[in-house]
Amino acid sequence: PPEQPAPAPRPPLAPPEPPAGALKGEGSVLLRYGLAVTSVVVGFLLQQALWPFMANAPFLAFFAAVMFASWRGGWGPGLVTTGLSLLTVHYFFLKPLGTWHMAPSNLVALGFFLALSLFVTALNVRLRRANAERADLLERERTARAAAEYERARLRELFMLAPAHLVIFRGPQHVFELSNPLNTAMLGNPERLLGLPAREVGPKEEAERVGQMLDRVYTTGEPFMGREVPLKLPQPDGSIREYIFDVTYTPTHDVRGQVDGVAGFAFDVTDLVRARARAERLARELSHNEEHLRLLAGASSFLATSLDPKATLSNVVRLAVPTMADWCIVDMAMGDGSFQRLEVAHAAGEPAEFREQLWAPAPYEAIAPALGGAMPLLLRGQPFFIEEVTEEGLQQLTSDPGRLEVFRKMRLRSIALVPMVARERPLGILSFGTTWRSGRGYTAADLPFLQELANRAALSMENARLYHEAREAVRLRDEFLSIASHELKTPLTPLNLKLQALRRELDRTPGPVRRELVENYLDVGSRQLKKLAELVNDLLDVSRIEAGRMSLEPTRVDLVDLVRDVVASYEGPAARSGSKLQLECADAVTMGLWDRPRLEQVVVNLVDNAIKYGQGRPILVRLETREGKAVLTVRDQGIGIAEDALPRLFGRFERAVSGRNYGGLGLGLYITRTLVQAMGGTVRVESHLGQGSVFTVELPVQAPPAAV
Repeated sequence: PPEQPAPAPRPPLAPPEPPAGALKGEGSVLLRYGLAVTSVVVGFLLQQALWPFMANAPFLAFFAAVMFASWRGGWGPGLVTTGLSLLTVHYFFLKPLGTWHMAPSNLVALGFFLALSLFVTALNVRLRRANAERADLLERERTARAAAEYERARLRELFMLAPAHLVIFRGPQHVFELSNPLNTAMLGNPERLLGLPAREVGPKEEAERVGQMLDRVYTTGEPFMGREVPLKLPQPDGSIREYIFDVTYTPTHDVRGQVDGVAGFAFDVTDLVRARARAERLARELSHNEEHLRLLAGASSFLATSLDPKATLSNVVRLAVPTMADWCIVDMAMGDGSFQRLEVAHAAGEPAEFREQLWAPAPYEAIAPALGGAMPLLLRGQPFFIEEVTEEGLQQLTSDPGRLEVFRKMRLRSIALVPMVARERPLGILSFGTTWRSGRGYTAADLPFLQELANRAALSMENARLYHEAREAVRLRDEFLSIASHELKTPLTPLNLKLQALRRELDRTPGPVRRELVENYLDVGSRQLKKLAELVNDLLDVSRIEAGRMSLEPTRVDLVDLVRDVVASYEGPAARSGSKLQLECADAVTMGLWDRPRLEQVVVNLVDNAIKYGQGRPILVRLETREGKAVLTVRDQGIGIAEDALPRLFGRFERAVSGRNYGGLGLGLYITRTLVQAMGGTVRVESHLGQGSVFTVELPVQAPPAAV
């Protein structure tokens, strides 16, 4: 409850004083007997003064002295006064006067006086004792009342200052008779509380619940004790706050032993209960995290056992199901932006028919419709999580009606779609799900663990991919070295043979060697040296491209003249292979801003490939203008290219045919594509196996070239 200002300090309560009668004595012995003697003297003087008028009543004044002495002093002074009075009356007032001789008639009078004096003394002593006892009883009653008021005030003060909620109800309607400040503040400090029934204070539902407890205590007479009883009460700002109390309601009784009310005691344990709940939650999370760490430690070693991507995915699924998920789905991102479902697994207790339905082609664009589909979810890099699946949550998961129906039948409880990203490269989506059949569910605390598992799976898959790429690179390197050595050796072998033949001719002929023979040998050597230079230049161009050091020098170029020159220079090689080059360039744009040597290299590569793979059939080279672009087409009717080899045809060291049957390093088309793109153009190929190939180059006529 809100803190309340401490009540003003009250003056300390003083305990009641003891009875005054207990502190009052009866006087000293000397005083009591002195008063007895004095009363006899006063009686003597008074009797002496009244003797002329009361000669027949000699005992009257002395009887008064006996009464006073016995009332004031008790038995001892009364007897002393009686004895002195007898002697005084006998000597001074009974005849014969002044003598101690006792007449028989005087003896009767003195005896009667003695009897009457003893009787009066006895009465006075009893009366005196009764008065003292009465005074003492009255004093004790006053003291007891004062003590009771003191204890009542002290008990009330303890109630008001107690660190607990204390309240007293009276009657069957449970009317507030007392409420300490802490309890009043908890109820919102209402202007009027005392005198109101309990059912009219606070929220209606809570007041009714408290009223039912009080009814049971008032009716049965048995106390009620409740631990951690929740109670929702309004606050001064209008909000509702939930308190938690340890409550005890005890019946109170009247003088006849009948229940006349209920006393309530409550201790606010809200902070204690919430602290305990937090501690328990932290303990559960700690235990959960320890389990997660053990699983991750096992996952690291488990995922490291294979460098095969498919085996890695299988290991991920085996880790997830059934240890931490009832369903696990793996979707891998493809190069074209689509997805491929590779794994669907479920726990033993889940219906197997859903697995076949989930294997069906998934509408990935319907996943997480608010984000735009699976690919935006993957690129965002953040998991999609639903802790408690509802119909609204399913609508957020997918917009596909078929998938929605499957998910409803699966009775999903929690769902987490976690992206797999390795080295900032999105690989796919790992989906985890739990159902109400298993009773398991995910919380926000589980997300970091699921993300870490997906990260480790992605890293394992990336390592497997890099391992295979490294192996492939080593294979390509070895293959390239083998082909390069073969290609470099190919022009050197005929050159060496021609030089050896020329040497033998010189040794055999002492005079001059025939001119025709030498020219033949020189032509062969020149062609082989040119071929060797082209191979070396290709290697140099690749190294420049990879290093980013290849630059272009654009100038005004007549493309028609350039293509004609290349076609003319390759008519001889084409004729030797049995092919015929045909050039069509009517209505073509002749001028453009390009790098002439590099553009010539592009045309040479395409024409050379057409001759090499044309199988001696005609080759058509066509140059035309389309939509402001120069379009160069080289069409052959040779062996063609397999469909699966087309996507990688323009790659470095890529070859669509065996290097043993056809020469080349697999660099020509790679260099061609790079140069064309650097000049702002595009290159593409269309081919079918056994039906030839068509290479098309499109170049902007005036576009400035880009840096390579």
